[in-house]
Parts: sequence; C-alpha cells; structure tokens
Amino acid sequence: MLRWLALFAWSSMLVFAAPEEPVPTVEDMIPASVKALAAPELKDFQGGLKMAVTTGSEEAQAHVVVGLNQLHGGWEFEASRHFAVALRLDPNCLLAHWGMAIALLAPSLETGKQRDASMDRLLWLVEQGAGNEIERGYVYGLVQYYKAGPAAATDAFRKLSEKFPNDLQSSVFTALFGRGGYNALDAPTPEQENSEKLLEELLAKHPDSSLLINALLTVRADAPDLSASLPLARRLCELTPDYPPYFLLLGHYEWRSGHSREAATAFSRASELFEAWMNASKSTVMDCPGWVASQCYRCVCLASRGDFDKASNLAGKLASEKVPMERAASPGGRLLLWEGKTLPARLLMARGNKGDAALALAALPSPAELSAFREKSQAYWFADGLRLYLETARLIDDQNYPEATKVLEAITHHGERMMRVQESSSVGGERSFWNRSFRALESGACELRGRLALAGPKSGYGSAYSWFRSATDRQARSTQILPPAIFSPMARRLAEYHLAIEKPADAAAAYREALVAFPNDLACLKGLESALEKAGDTAGVEATKKQIEAMSADR
Repeated sequence: MLRWLALFAWSSMLVFAAPEEPVPTVEDMIPASVKALAAPELKDFQGGLKMAVTTGSEEAQAHVVVGLNQLHGGWEFEASRHFAVALRLDPNCLLAHWGMAIALLAPSLETGKQRDASMDRLLWLVEQGAGNEIERGYVYGLVQYYKAGPAAATDAFRKLSEKFPNDLQSSVFTALFGRGGYNALDAPTPEQENSEKLLEELLAKHPDSSLLINALLTVRADAPDLSASLPLARRLCELTPDYPPYFLLLGHYEWRSGHSREAATAFSRASELFEAWMNASKSTVMDCPGWVASQCYRCVCLASRGDFDKASNLAGKLASEKVPMERAASPGGRLLLWEGKTLPARLLMARGNKGDAALALAALPSPAELSAFREKSQAYWFADGLRLYLETARLIDDQNYPEATKVLEAITHHGERMMRVQESSSVGGERSFWNRSFRALESGACELRGRLALAGPKSGYGSAYSWFRSATDRQARSTQILPPAIFSPMARRLAEYHLAIEKPADAAAAYREALVAFPNDLACLKGLESALEKAGDTAGVEATKKQIEAMSADR
C-alpha cells in the first residue's frame, strides 16, 4: 500500500521515492470469482470502441478491447474476465491493468484486496515507463479520481481528450465523471448539461456508435422524462441484439416512458440473455447482478400492469435464491439481499388490499435470515424497517390506532439508528443501497403518519395532507437502472385525502401526478377514472377508459 503514496506525488508532478515494497503479482489482481471461470470468448461490439493497445500480444490486444467495451456497457465482471486474460498474456500491459482497476473501482468487501493490488501494480508499471501517452493519461485520470474526486478526474480526461481529439474513450470518461445529475426541481445541473452536450456532439459525428449511445443513455438514465431518448435506447439494442445490459437499460427507458408491456419484454429478454451467459460461463447469480435487476424490474412492470399473480410467482422464485455466506458481498449477493429477498413483501405492500399487510409481513425474510449476514451486508436494516412499516400498516387496517402509533415511533428510532451506520455502508460498497432504502423508509413513515391522521377526527385532516405530501416528495423515482424501492406512488395517498374531503377534481390531479412517477400504472388509472366520474369530467373518464382498455388488451 505504500506505493499509493506515490500516487499523490506523481499526480502533482513531484519526485517521490516510495520505500521499496513487494510488487503485487498479476494473480494478486484477479478476483477469486474470475479465477474460478474459464477464459471468456471474444465478442464483437457493433459500433463499439476500437483502439490500439500497447502490447506485444495480439490476443491480449483483443481481450483488452473487448474488456473496455464490456466496461462501457456496465458489465464490470465480464470486463474483468477479459482483462485477466490479457494480464496473463502480457503482465506489462498498462491498459489491461488500468481496465482491471476500473472494473474493481466500486468498494467491495469481496474484492478490496484485488482492487488495492491493481492500483499498486498499475502505479508500479507507470514508474517503469509502461504504456503510451494516452494510456498514461488514462492512469492519471484515475489517479485524480482517487486523489480529489470526480471533478478532478473530469478535468484530467477533458485535457486528455483535447490533446487527442480522436480518442473517444477520454471524451466518454469526461462525460461520465463530469455528469452532475438533476437538482431538486428536476432540472439538469450545468455539469449534467455539459456531459450530455459533449456526448450529443460526438454522437452526431458517429451516429452508429453503440459506445456513445450507451454512454448518453447512461448519463441520462435518472432524468425526469426519458421518452425523448427512448428511440435511442431501442436503436442501441438493434445495433447489439444479444447484449443483456443494453436490454436492461432499454427496459428502464420503456417503463419510465409508460410502455410497461414493452418494458416487461425487454427485461425478460435481458434475463434470458443473462441466464444464457451464466450457463455458458458456468457462473452463478452471485456474479450476475444484471439478472437480479432484470427480474426485479420485470416484477414491478407486471404488477403495475395488473398481472399481480405472475409478478408474485416470479418474485417468490427470486427471493428463494440462496446466497452463500462467503459470497454475500458479491454484486449479485448484495442485490439479492437488499432487493430480491424483500420483493414479494413489497409487491403486496403496493397492492394494498385488505389483509395484504399481514401477508407481506409473513413474506419478509425472518430477522435471523438476514442478520446472519451482518458481517457482510447491512441489508437487514431495510428488511427490519419494512417489518415495522408493515406491522404499523396492519394495525391501521385493524383500526388499532394506539398500537399503530407506538410501532410508528419505533420506525423513527430505527431510522435514527440506521443513520449511525451510514458512513460504514460506504466501506462495503453499499452506500447507494443504504441511501435508496433509507429514503424509502422515510417516505413510508410519512405515509403512515398521514394514514393515522386521516383515520382521526376531521380537524386533523390538514396534517394528513402534509404527511402525504412529504411522503410523495421523498419518494424517489426509479434510478440506477432499478425500479422504485416502494412499488406504488405515494401521490395515490394524496388522491385518497382529496376524496375524503370531497374534492374529486383535486384527487384526479393527484392521480395524474402519481402517473408521472408510475406511468400507466393500472391501479392509478382506475383511481383516476373514479375521481373523474365523481368530478363530472366525462371526456376525462372516456380517455382514461381507453387507456385501461388498451392495457388490458395487451396483457
């Protein structure tokens, strides 16, 4: 690890003599899960990245290029398999080392040692003068990321792209590290606009580049409205029709654009392709988080369309997938623990029929099941929070409001305790899961307080509106190519509030807000139809009926 000290000196162009220490071997860099599999086959990416690699081995060159394309496709594990082949063929190939370091960039308890070894050996190769100027520029960009964060990396890759304007990869990394997302008003930040503009300009010059199309779609994936980019997502899958990450991305764009049938089809195709890959490579779900994500999202699409039984059966099979203790920190294992194991319960939560809260409680994994993984994952925090949420919902359904109030206070204490492990979740690479789960539980707690207020005297109805509004504002839309953590829009509760105070037109507006977050959700459409009937909006009723009939015909 002492070689990491040289990282900061080199990035500042200083002379630094690090103490001598053993240089990690190539085998030290390769994760055990990669070593367990045979070498992967080479694949051609239509419109993918093509570049020369500093190596004396043509085979190493081919595997590095495929690995880079896998990296840009978001399939880090498959990328690492190709880089491992190249590393063994040419232990001095700088770009193979850089690729492995990027593939292992996300913190993980399972691959932390390999991540450190990759960076140590990468920097040692730089000290030896390995690689050409562009390749060393890539290393410098990664160094800047570790040293000062995404903004510094963005600046490094931008300068590299200006020096080598024909190098697409440096421009893509400029956009990826530089994206700033969207603010509280759902407007793109200046950094986000710059990233999108850069990729759009490059795509205008290279319209059939799957590399650039995927980069732009990835950068835009969290935008409030994805419908304008949907044709591009479909085009991507036409260019590379057998690549599962692209179908997972397409499904996300279809669902967010209101095409639940097409989304379910895309997720089904992604699942099939991931399964075929697992069978061919003799890999497992532990190393295929894309399959877990596809199945989770597919369940949400089916339930949203009203096909609850099919969604529930699929969710049950996913939840039954075993996670070996030694693989709990793997990408697939983490996704199963955080998302898959609670999927059946969250589907019942979303349906919300009488008695569903009790059924959802029974569907949750037992406290002991997830607590057994405490050393490897913090997923039990989410499951325990859901348990408290569902117990409160069950008590409200039973009109046992005093007990419901007591359990609701326990949710508050649970949130306070969960806050204390926020930083430690980053160490194991689970920070994004923690953020997503905490926000979902926070939204759910607001919803429950609103339900209790609405169940009380009319003098307290105003507070019910405030709680439901808070729940709606806190609910995050589907991001990170995953469905929302809570599968029904909180704006439905706002609609119920407006109906309770006999304001059906306002209820219709709330249902429309819900349909922005969950496009073409069947339950929301039926609620909208009912609210419009009460409001006397005949034209609105007819238009909504047609939407419902169209969805029913597609099932």
